[in-house]
Amino acid sequence: MILASRRTLLTASALCAPWVTSRAQSAGTLNVVLNQGLLARLWIDELHPVFERETGARLNVQQSVTGNMLGMLRTQRDNPPDLMQFSEAGVFAAAQAGLLRAHNPANIPNWASLRDAFKLADNYSAGVIDAVNTLYYNTRSQTTQPTSWAQLWDASSRRRVAIPPITWNSGVRMVTTAAQVATGKPFAEAQRDLDAGIRHLARLKENGAIAYTGAPQAIQMLQSGQVPLVPFYGIFINPIIEQGAPIKPAVPLAEGIHGEIVGLNMPVNVKNVELAERYVNMSLSREFQSKIDSVLHARAANKDVNPSPRTVELLGPAENILYADWRFLSEQRARLTDAWNNVFG
Repeated sequence: MILASRRTLLTASALCAPWVTSRAQSAGTLNVVLNQGLLARLWIDELHPVFERETGARLNVQQSVTGNMLGMLRTQRDNPPDLMQFSEAGVFAAAQAGLLRAHNPANIPNWASLRDAFKLADNYSAGVIDAVNTLYYNTRSQTTQPTSWAQLWDASSRRRVAIPPITWNSGVRMVTTAAQVATGKPFAEAQRDLDAGIRHLARLKENGAIAYTGAPQAIQMLQSGQVPLVPFYGIFINPIIEQGAPIKPAVPLAEGIHGEIVGLNMPVNVKNVELAERYVNMSLSREFQSKIDSVLHARAANKDVNPSPRTVELLGPAENILYADWRFLSEQRARLTDAWNNVFG
C-alpha cells in the first residue's frame, strides 16, 4: 500500500536503480526512504513542503519496508540514501553490521524533547512514532470486545482469526504473545521462549486461523467481517476507523499490546549529514509531532505532545503497551522464520 503525491515521486527508472547523487548535487538534494502507506503520507503531505520551503533543498522520496531497506543498506553501502525510516526491529541488526551512523543529538535540538523509549540503540535511531499494533475486531460480527489475546485460541474464535505473516514485525510479536498465553510468564520472560510460542501458534492454526499476506487483505477482512479478529497496526487502521468503519481496537489486553518504535536512521556513508539532521529535527518538532496524534492517533515521540482523548481511547493506557527486546529477536529471526513457515507455510 503506497500513497504519495506527484511532487515527491521519483521517476520509474530512479525507483528501480540505486540512488544517484553526485557530490555537486548532494548539497541541495535529500534522498529519503520512508515506510509505506498512511505513515509515509503524513510526512509527504505535512513535513515535506515545509522542509523544502525552509531549506531550499529538494526531496527525492521512495517508500519501502524494513526488510528491503536493510537490503538496500548492504547493496548500496557506498552510495546510500540519506535517511531511512524503519522500525527498531531492523535497527539493532543494521547498527551491529556497521551499516548505520549514530545521530549526534547536539546537532538535533529537538532531540532534547524525545521520550526515552524513542532513543534507540545508543542513538543509532531517532524514534519518531510508535507503530502500536493490537487485536482489532469487527463490531458487527464480534459483539463483545476481547479482553485477552488468549481468546483467539477459544473454540468460539474458530475460523475467525487472521494473523500477520512472520515477515512482518507484528508477526514476530504474535510469536512472543503466543508464548505469553502458553506459558503464563511475564512478557519479559515469555518473549525468549520462542519455541513455546511456535507450538502454541500451531494450536491456533488447528483452530482455523490463517495468515494474511498484506495490509489491503487484512483491512478487507476486518471491514467486511469475513474474518472479524485481526491483529494489525493502528497507524494504518485508525484513519479508516475514523471514517466510520465497523472496527474497534481490543484495548487494553491482559497480556499487553505491541509497541514498535519507528525511527529515522542515517546510513554510515551518508553524504548530506547536515540536511539529514535538519530533516530529523523537523520530524521531532512539537508542531509536526502533534499531527502524529491528531491524524494517525499514534503515540508521538515528542514528550510535549500529550495524547488526545481519542488517541487514548484507541491505544488504551500507556502502561499496557509493551516493547520487545529486538536486539534478541533480530538474532533469532532466521530460525524463527523457518519454524513459523513449518506451521503456516
